[in-house]
Amino acid sequence: MVKREMSLSGLALLAVTALIVLSVPTTAQSGFLSTATPPPSPTNNGGNAQWTILSNTFTSNFPKGFTFTLEATSTGGKIVSAAVLWRHSPVSSRTRRLATIDESGTKMVAVWEKSPGDAVPQWAGVEYWWLLQDESGNVYETQRWYDEYADNTRKWSRMESDDIIVFWQEGVPDQVGPLTIAAMKRLRPFFELNWAMPLGYKPRAIIYADFETWAEWSPGRGTVGGGLVVVGSTNQSWGATAQVYDPFVQPVEEVANDTVPHEIAHLYQYANGGTSGATWFIEGSATFFELNSGPRIEQRVRRWAREGRLPTLQGTGPGGREAYDVGYMFWVWLTETYGADAHRRTWELVRAGRTQRAALEAITKKSFIEMETEFRTWLGAANPQVPTPLPTLPLFLPPTPTYEPTPRR
Repeated sequence: MVKREMSLSGLALLAVTALIVLSVPTTAQSGFLSTATPPPSPTNNGGNAQWTILSNTFTSNFPKGFTFTLEATSTGGKIVSAAVLWRHSPVSSRTRRLATIDESGTKMVAVWEKSPGDAVPQWAGVEYWWLLQDESGNVYETQRWYDEYADNTRKWSRMESDDIIVFWQEGVPDQVGPLTIAAMKRLRPFFELNWAMPLGYKPRAIIYADFETWAEWSPGRGTVGGGLVVVGSTNQSWGATAQVYDPFVQPVEEVANDTVPHEIAHLYQYANGGTSGATWFIEGSATFFELNSGPRIEQRVRRWAREGRLPTLQGTGPGGREAYDVGYMFWVWLTETYGADAHRRTWELVRAGRTQRAALEAITKKSFIEMETEFRTWLGAANPQVPTPLPTLPLFLPPTPTYEPTPRR
């Protein structure tokens, strides 16, 4: 069995449970996907001294971590305190490391070493800067620099557009780069229509050729017990999605056109209200951004409706593959019935503090049961009356991880 954290889109899945942890910048021509602008230096930066940066270096030591080195001088005397700060995206928290300083007070080194609880995938972006203090008490904050946690142990390819940065390991078909670039360009107007709040940075897609490389960056991450293997993760703190390519499970076209846009949509969800709540709401919304899976899903869900097998959205709603498919069709119905911008308006209300159900009731001006009855009627249900859901534990959990059988080889 394999597990994709937040989330897998594509071929039929074996089972899904109700738990997950989701762990969401170059100026786009459209102005929607835009790079964070480096902030200006602080006012009165440097105190009474004149500071000079002689050299600055970032060294990736993947998979062990990375090293920062700085050589600087101050007219206020030796540098007696130095710390480097960094983050992987504008929405992630900052990490800080104290540096060692040589006897001259001019050369500084700071090292980050990964640990099981503190690891990031290769090719995550690194925005970093230094805080320095000289022996006279003057404090100086350097400019911001940008680099990448490069994996120099393997051969990788890289493509970048106005919409996304794509990395893929040797062994992944090279079509994944241009196909993903083309898919995100084609989807750009759809993202602009459906999200009020832009990311403020350029997302990354990191595609692995094998499970060993995927698991290397975070020891133990590849296996979660019970024969399950993690095959993907999307995390707003990296501003990236990392996915394992498996030709026995998904063709490369599906990775580019469906999986990556789906996962990038999760980053937008984080920026526009969060990713906790009903699985069908979250995963259906992300599936709404897949390019090619819609016709297959519509055929499947309308068949369930005709045959009386359509699950209800009441309570926690459907789980498993049904959550993705029925949730997707709900968003199609909502935008066709209440306006092409209904998805965006709903998420605006969620971002403003409404619950998901209250936001939908405000958009449709109907009770949730009335809304679902209308949805079921639109799907062609022979009996559109909303069934009473089975009693559930009073838990409201984040969106589910998804599972699929490991293919026989």
